[in-house]
Amino acid sequence: MNWSLTSVKQKGLPLLVFTLVASISELPTYAQVKLTPPPAVQLVQSTDMVDEEGLKKKAAQVIQLLTQEDYSRVRTLLNRDLAIQLTADEISDIWNELIEVTSPVKKIIGYRVIPTVNADIVVVKTEFEQMTDTFVVTFNKKGEIVGMDFPNIASIEEIAQMVINSVAVNDFSRARGYLHSSLKSEILPTRLQTAWEAIQQDNGLYQYIEDIDVRPGSGVDQVDLVMVTAKFQQGMKDFLFIFDDNRRIVGINLVE
Repeated sequence: MNWSLTSVKQKGLPLLVFTLVASISELPTYAQVKLTPPPAVQLVQSTDMVDEEGLKKKAAQVIQLLTQEDYSRVRTLLNRDLAIQLTADEISDIWNELIEVTSPVKKIIGYRVIPTVNADIVVVKTEFEQMTDTFVVTFNKKGEIVGMDFPNIASIEEIAQMVINSVAVNDFSRARGYLHSSLKSEILPTRLQTAWEAIQQDNGLYQYIEDIDVRPGSGVDQVDLVMVTAKFQQGMKDFLFIFDDNRRIVGINLVE
């Protein structure tokens, strides 16, 4: 599923809806001048030994608890800082939104462990009743879950919009959920919160999204860019999102 939402003008905090419109080919000139894209995430393989079987077992456990709707126990598997930010009700909301689109989980097909310098990533290939997709569970080097990527059911335009909408209502855990796994090891919800508070301190309170523009990736750079122009009390501010081909955010200027 890949809806496209290209030039959206909104007054007030919008409902999250899927809208199909034509995409544009490039960002406006002023946006390119004002922002320098952050570098894309590089997954650097780690030479350290990791407990792959232990990580697989823990990844399977968290998915099983989600399917059993035992969201309180899911929280016990998370890194403490993440668990504080993410309530059982919030986990339930995110999970149910996913299942409405993908259908319930039938079984886990297989695992792939990717050890990196800052995190260990477990890719879980999963069969749903109507489709097959992957979960990505991110562990820090202490073996704690610091992120879990659900299958993406939104377009990059919608994701950028949801990130801004989420931080605007102080739901930093949900906003962080759209980051690439490697960024999750560096950016916890508290860091997003600190960054957003600093932005509002400099620009006044957030008001609404004024515009969203998209530049699809080319054969040269292979990345998709989304520019969100947001209205604050003291003027406009542009937020740049860089996506990989799996629609995960690999670069964002919201967090410096």
